[in-house]
Amino acid sequence: MNAAQAELPFGPADPDTQAILDLIAGDPCHRRDRAAVVEAIRATAKAHHGQVNPNAVRPRIPASVQPRVIGATYNALAKAHVIAQDGWVKSTDAKGRNSGRPVRCYRWIGGPL
Repeated sequence: MNAAQAELPFGPADPDTQAILDLIAGDPCHRRDRAAVVEAIRATAKAHHGQVNPNAVRPRIPASVQPRVIGATYNALAKAHVIAQDGWVKSTDAKGRNSGRPVRCYRWIGGPL
């Protein structure tokens, strides 16, 4: 078991999730934050039949996670073909001052939830 697997908040990773974590491993000081973002995205997709709406993901992410880690994680997941763009919605992110701006929605395509 490697360091990324040991720090997953949801137990040992399936091969798809492990590949994702390996792709976004980068800076070790953000490993836990990235794992939290991946879990929030996965949980939202599971609860919404594969749809990943950032407005639904945001409340699942711990407040300590830096916004740049969130964006980088979405990017890495899209590049790894784990999520795919699936339209747009208006952001409800008042804290980040993005409320009313368009934000990408995604669909989980990275294997079982």
